[in-house]
Amino acid sequence: MIREDVTKSLSMLTPGSAIIVEVSIPPSKKIKFKSVFVGFLPKQFMLIQLPDLNRHVELTGNINQGVACTVRSIVEKHEGAVVAFVTSIERTITVPAKMIVLNIPQQVAVRPLRKETRIDTQLNIEASVNNSLLKGIMVNLSLEGCLLSAKKEENVVITKDDTITLAITDKALSDITSIKGIVCNVKSSPTIDYFGVKFEDESYDVIKNLLMKVMFSN
Repeated sequence: MIREDVTKSLSMLTPGSAIIVEVSIPPSKKIKFKSVFVGFLPKQFMLIQLPDLNRHVELTGNINQGVACTVRSIVEKHEGAVVAFVTSIERTITVPAKMIVLNIPQQVAVRPLRKETRIDTQLNIEASVNNSLLKGIMVNLSLEGCLLSAKKEENVVITKDDTITLAITDKALSDITSIKGIVCNVKSSPTIDYFGVKFEDESYDVIKNLLMKVMFSN
């Protein structure tokens, strides 16, 4: 029997929400892909977008009834939360669109993700600031901002309130570009400069996508 709190937790997911799905193939293979939450009928089933199998050839033949999968997403309600649950595939459909039908899970985990919660990242970045390019490391990340570190460069001067644009240069995250923010503090050691950055509102969706990839990459 599906508990009422499961329905309440699933209601935190809105149609069109980005989700990360990890399919478990016996005996020990796991395949992870990005999808979109379409909706659910309480106590009956839920629908997610079927990914393009031409781009995810490893999924071909593995999206079958009974296959276990883990679904995770970051939702915006209550200042952000991570929603995660384990379920199984019921079937795939092609009308009115290509979708995967999932069974309703027995339980849903909801973990608050406060805006100030910092996630360690160590991602390679390129930053554009004051008409100069700077390479460095994104040390940590939250919904509101991040900490950057970079080797000291004589020809690059960065001060508080400077506008900065970031791009992730790690191959797996190379689609994360044009993160805009404001430098809110600068600290230095003999060889390294550290910059605290507060993200601008227009970058929220990009940051949410980046957080999902970082948190659910393992």
